[in-house]
Amino acid sequence: MAKPKKPRAPAPDPPAAAHLPWHPPAPPVSTAALISLAALLVRVLVSVGPYSGQGVAPKFGDYEAQRHWMELTLHLPSSDWYRNTSDNDLAYWGLDYPPLSAYQSRLHAILLNASLPDAVALRSSRGFESPESKLLMRWTVMSSDLLVFFPAALWFVWAYFKSGVSGTGEERSAGWTWLLAICLINPCLVLIDHGHFQYNCISLGLTLGAIAGVFSRHELVAAALFSLSMNHKQMSLYFAPAFFGHLLGKSIKRKYPIVEVMKLGLVVLGTFALVWWPFLHSYEAAMQVISRLAPFERGIYEDYVANFWCSTSVLIKWKKLFAIKPLKLMSLSATIFAFLPSFVQQVRSPSNLGFLYSLLNSSISFYLFSYQVHEKSILLPLLPASLLALQEPQLYGWFMYFALFSMYPLMCRDHLLLQYIAVLGLFVLIYYSPGGSHKKGANIPSGAKAVLSLALLCSFLLQVIYLQIEPPKRYPFLFDALIMFICFSQFVILALYTNYKQWMLDTYYRSIAMVVNSYVAMAGVIGETRVEMP
Repeated sequence: MAKPKKPRAPAPDPPAAAHLPWHPPAPPVSTAALISLAALLVRVLVSVGPYSGQGVAPKFGDYEAQRHWMELTLHLPSSDWYRNTSDNDLAYWGLDYPPLSAYQSRLHAILLNASLPDAVALRSSRGFESPESKLLMRWTVMSSDLLVFFPAALWFVWAYFKSGVSGTGEERSAGWTWLLAICLINPCLVLIDHGHFQYNCISLGLTLGAIAGVFSRHELVAAALFSLSMNHKQMSLYFAPAFFGHLLGKSIKRKYPIVEVMKLGLVVLGTFALVWWPFLHSYEAAMQVISRLAPFERGIYEDYVANFWCSTSVLIKWKKLFAIKPLKLMSLSATIFAFLPSFVQQVRSPSNLGFLYSLLNSSISFYLFSYQVHEKSILLPLLPASLLALQEPQLYGWFMYFALFSMYPLMCRDHLLLQYIAVLGLFVLIYYSPGGSHKKGANIPSGAKAVLSLALLCSFLLQVIYLQIEPPKRYPFLFDALIMFICFSQFVILALYTNYKQWMLDTYYRSIAMVVNSYVAMAGVIGETRVEMP
């Protein structure tokens, strides 16, 4: 008698997660490509809006300045780019950036001239505006961003996680996409370059590539890239103390320190010589360029910028009380005094994390105290702040908001309020996304939270008041000054905090903090008064 067959057990169902479209996780290359595509789309949408000085004759704005430089570099010999001539009136948007910016303008001018010659015609193209020229000009910024800043951001994120700064493997897998999105979708950079109209993506991209080179232990490549950055925009000097201190600190700890320093020096000098070659045929030609890069006659600050000189000018009329020469000396001394502790720490104990803090501390020192600072210069300290986002998410989020708020009057003048609100909302979504690090950070005492909350509340109110209420006729820039002062106070707090955090990376001072903590604990004073370890 045949045995009855046992019913075949049904095959087990695959795990439910296997059916979900996000499991298994997407390969890093495809994920990075999607984030980059999203960042590009944000730039395209912002670029549809107006630009600086659109339709505002006779000098228009930064858009016209960039177009005019293309016109000059296309039609005039390099010897006339920085010199006042019948074809180059320096009073009308004279070129005031280093030679690499001029070469970039010439390259873009060649592309525009091939498609729309009227946009860059000598003399007759002043104030030229058309939908076609706007499209072509916007694409020059877009292509510069894609060719320089995007690859630099990808290289940095790869080098950052490979160097081990990020911590455990779980933190790396969770945080790299968030950090890449934070780097590529920087609201201030997107608004200034693709809304207002500038090419900060090139100089900042070169600096970011140099930082990635340091993290990858390619110091000579880093030196060359940072030299190119300084030759594109002189404001990249904001980072110079951090690069110099870190690379010097590394060199003197190696077997042949003099050789290491000489190699770096040769790379820097060689890069500068290559960029400046057309202007090195005579002392006069070189000095003509240099004189255009340092326009001291414009004053210690322009417009309303959230730095020391402008904020304190309410009480001390710096421009009236002091001539240019003593103001230059005071600003130089204050700037050196501000970045010196950060510089010394990196010479003593160079490290990758300390280098990022040093970049932030050096650039914020220049922003707060140097001569001739613009509101757009806040982009420089924002770069290292974004690179520290995984380490200091609360600091980054706070700094980004007030940096964006400091540019609020500029965005209103450029009629970019809709774009301002949109990118701010997008930033909040990215910052509080599930893969982010916004919950990580220092424990803030309740008293400090109250003060910071007051500044946040005031910023919300001022943004509404700025649009709805006319300032008193006697004080037409009252609201601008209040915005400036609130942002300045937050930037000072940030600078003090990040200098402290950088020095606590030093073993000697870290041990002192541990001793202080132990004494505080023994005394029974625990909690908010404890010295916090980074």
